Amino acid sequence: MFRKKLHTRLLAAALLVLVSGKFTACEPEDWMLSIDCGDCYGYAPDSANLIINLTINAENDSVPLTFYRGDYEEGMIDWQDTATTEEFYLYSKMNSNYTVRATYRSGDKIIEAFDADNMELYNANAECGSPCYIVKGGIFDVALPE
Repeated sequence: MFRKKLHTRLLAAALLVLVSGKFTACEPEDWMLSIDCGDCYGYAPDSANLIINLTINAENDSVPLTFYRGDYEEGMIDWQDTATTEEFYLYSKMNSNYTVRATYRSGDKIIEAFDADNMELYNANAECGSPCYIVKGGIFDVALPE
């Protein structure tokens, strides 16, 4: 009886660890339990769109964005632009780490929001058939908290 309870508890604990690890990942695409073959490219692209989610409101009808190749601390500016919509796209080199800085106003204060991600190419030939390449990462959330 004791052995059966121990076995059940160990099995439940192992299942909990496996499931919680999948849903505590940092990136939205990490939450996927399966590959969406509809996202396949038939070739290996060398560039794709970075996707930046931000806040546009009455006080911030345009938001300056600075894109860094690598970490912010390294200071290598890749691109600067201004967003006027809540979703912004920037066509960028694949297999690179990027950091995005959004600069907001709040009264007479400046608020800076940062996010970093690695945009990489995943070869999904085994899951979807050959050839199939899927862009992973490159999604940034620099929106102000509500």
